Amino acid sequence: MTENHMAPSRREMMAGMAAAGLAAGLPLTAAGAAARTAPPSGKGWEWGPMRWVQICATEDDPARYDKQFWIDFLRRTRTQGVCLSAGGVTAFYPTKVPYHHRSPYLGSGDMFGDLARSCKEMGIRVLGRVDPHAMRADALAAHPEWVARSADGQPKRHPTDPELYLTCPNGPVTFEWMPQILKEIVSTYPVDAIFGNRWAGSAGICHCDVCKADFRRASGFDIPRSLADPQDRVVRAYLVWDDEKRYAQLKLWGDTVSAVNPQAFFTPGSWGRLDPKRLRQTIRSIYADRQGRSGQNAAWLNGRSAKETYCLMQDRPMSGIFAVGETSTPYRWMDSVQSNPEISAYLHDGLAQGFRPWMTKFKAEVFDKRWVPAVEKAYVWHAENEDYFRNTENLARVAMLQSAQTSTYYRANAPADTGGAGPQDVQSLHTGADDAANGYYQALVESRIPFSFADERQLEPEYIGRYKVLVLANIAALSDKQCAQIRDYVNRGGAIVATDETSLYDEWGKRRTNFALADLFGCDFAGKVDPRVQNSYMTVHGPGPMTIGFDDTPRIMAGTRLVSVTPHAGLGKPALTLVPSYPDLPMENVFPTIAQTDIPMVYARPFGKGRVVYFPFDLDRTFWECANQDHFALLRNAVLWAANEPQPMTVSGAGMVDISYWRQEKSVAAHLVNLTNPMAMKGFMREILPAGPFEVALQLPPGASPKRVRLLEAGRDVEARRDGDRIVVQVPRLEMHEVVAVDFA
Repeated sequence: MTENHMAPSRREMMAGMAAAGLAAGLPLTAAGAAARTAPPSGKGWEWGPMRWVQICATEDDPARYDKQFWIDFLRRTRTQGVCLSAGGVTAFYPTKVPYHHRSPYLGSGDMFGDLARSCKEMGIRVLGRVDPHAMRADALAAHPEWVARSADGQPKRHPTDPELYLTCPNGPVTFEWMPQILKEIVSTYPVDAIFGNRWAGSAGICHCDVCKADFRRASGFDIPRSLADPQDRVVRAYLVWDDEKRYAQLKLWGDTVSAVNPQAFFTPGSWGRLDPKRLRQTIRSIYADRQGRSGQNAAWLNGRSAKETYCLMQDRPMSGIFAVGETSTPYRWMDSVQSNPEISAYLHDGLAQGFRPWMTKFKAEVFDKRWVPAVEKAYVWHAENEDYFRNTENLARVAMLQSAQTSTYYRANAPADTGGAGPQDVQSLHTGADDAANGYYQALVESRIPFSFADERQLEPEYIGRYKVLVLANIAALSDKQCAQIRDYVNRGGAIVATDETSLYDEWGKRRTNFALADLFGCDFAGKVDPRVQNSYMTVHGPGPMTIGFDDTPRIMAGTRLVSVTPHAGLGKPALTLVPSYPDLPMENVFPTIAQTDIPMVYARPFGKGRVVYFPFDLDRTFWECANQDHFALLRNAVLWAANEPQPMTVSGAGMVDISYWRQEKSVAAHLVNLTNPMAMKGFMREILPAGPFEVALQLPPGASPKRVRLLEAGRDVEARRDGDRIVVQVPRLEMHEVVAVDFA
């Protein structure tokens, strides 16, 4: 291996880190890390590793990268698991599988094998990375049935590398060729699992003979040219067929790996719309591949990714992949790096919401090492406090419902689809479909209400019974069975907060004549949705629990989309009523012709043993777009009233912090992540702005008696005041990520 002479030498790098106070005192052996990778009793090995590093190689890396740099970095960061490029598009080992292209820079060496064996000697678990989405011209010439084809039958070239072709994910590459590669890797090398990057392909809709014949056998239809209209029965059939192909692929690849090594498994890097209950039948651990945010994403994006993944995995280990390079969609500069504050904020928000960190570095040859201090500091701190990150339960009592059905089948007026988007990405065709969820997510973060995600396909009591409130942010597409489960949840004492067209469509996106949850809402659909309402307001009827924060004004903004409803009898006076829209130009005509109405804009009432709040307009979506303070207060008030109980964690003090509250075997840990930054919402972090002081009140689990309270970022024990079943802790300063750790006696 050759030294990268364009970058600082390893000696210079170590000296620089020592000067920054990062190298001093850090262990340079992996013995401690290896000992900690032992899984809890009765668990598989995947429960052991808490910190991961992915070295994602390029073809020229075998001749250029500095292996010792990575070995030293893994030691210093106490890394316990690595993911190393193995094969697929390119083999980084001397493969014997035909048409498995070997890196021309490999020579007689074995980059993957060398790294894998060195890591195993350090006690580090090893995942082999495979990526089957592209092939070369020689494979196409020998196996024309391997390539993905456009509707006119032509091979699909790779969109960024014209020398490559996209593979068909539903034919022999997936079900014959890749199993040979998986078997070869697991049989030859000491790998613990295989990680699939672009495992479901990147070809979009494939019109090859294999796909056409298989889809016709399954559905009786020809393959659609577009997925833009998910209400088309052919598109629906295609999406269901594609899902079944993915389940079959996951099972085959998992069985292939485990047949060689029963302790090993296959895990996908993404899962699209796939049902979490079916996924958990196949995968033992998940490594979520949302590597960074663009300038248009909120700073809490990685925290949201962790919540979504926790909803998927439930009680299984999950890691969150973050990149140190610039991966903003649609641009990617792999050899440059993000600022350290941006890396830190993204990394720590994922940690707070339950991720085990997984750093990925594209290209093993490192040009720009400025990312090293931020990652090293975070990993060492994480290692020193590892016990408080081995979570056994999220203590949030509020959950947002996520709906793949709504993302996929709701809103037929999507932009035109050229066929380039893949079936797993069909939800991305629906512009703004996630704005309602983003709006409510932002409101809950600002409200400092600890919350999780729940999934529409997991509405049984064992999944949602732990929550007191479910937030349905325009969850339009719900089946009759799912609505019955939600109704049962409320009858048993749960609560829901719903907006806009929630339950107005069935699971396939077909509009009903009435809300399936009309009996809960206290109103019926009146047959009309006004998609563009301008200059509309709501009259405030307070004071009351729904109007806290804007009782000093007679009216507040309404939304931009109004669902016409007919109230049920005997509901009482609503907290908000409609002021119909009126012109916003010319200025001379900007006044209401109807000053007030008795049309409710919020339905809040008890139902069974629970409570229900329904807003017949796009409150959450409008908040995401306009960020109005009254909308924020209304979204917050709805959840707090519906809960009808104190939140298990409360935080007071100035600033924007993302919070979470977790239980471990012998402790609880309350996380505060500092997102106080002018660029927290749209733009990258350039510096960390400390915040505080804060007062944190924590409800302790029944029977728990606190023995010690410690602030992990500050690195010191603190006094706590007992207040009934709660303790109250003062946090003087929050730099990036403070954790209030409470050990039990």
